[in-house]
Amino acid sequence: MMTLRTALASSLLALGMFVGCGNRAVDERIAALGEEDPNVPVGEFHRPGQPCVLCHGEYLRENPIMSVGGTIYAYPTQTAEQKPLPVKGVKVKLTDSFGDQYEVTTNCAGNFFIEAEKWDPAFPLRAEMEYPVPGALESTKRVVMSTRISRDGSCAGCHAGTRNQGSPGWVTCAEAETEPPFPPQESACPGAPK
Repeated sequence: MMTLRTALASSLLALGMFVGCGNRAVDERIAALGEEDPNVPVGEFHRPGQPCVLCHGEYLRENPIMSVGGTIYAYPTQTAEQKPLPVKGVKVKLTDSFGDQYEVTTNCAGNFFIEAEKWDPAFPLRAEMEYPVPGALESTKRVVMSTRISRDGSCAGCHAGTRNQGSPGWVTCAEAETEPPFPPQESACPGAPK
């Protein structure tokens, strides 16, 4: 016969199992992102260079829920102290494994995202981008990612920081600084250096 004490312990154990169903690895990655920049309102301009789908995916379900999101910069930074230069107006074209395509353009923070309700692709994805060439009137350059996006819709899931053994580095338009250079980030863009 079950005592009141045993029943209570069983109930608490069952409740603990239900409440403790989070994903510790994902929770730790989210915690490592740190606090929001108080100068940037939460929205399409916040957290450039961070893995968007980590919070805006099926796990946390922060609005909007995204299938893909990332940030595109002009060129790789040389040191950890340098802030990468975001590029506005880059067309990102994605093709899923069934040939379905979706195109989106970066904002002034270099950010782009696709809401899952608008496009729910079948991974792996093929990615390409087309960016405005600095100083060349209405000229663009197309770059195709040499590998496929396996299952993480966050570009920064792989592309983060400077290039090293753990990362191919930021997603960039050019491999080195160009002449003429890319234009500076718009001063009115949330999060732009003052």
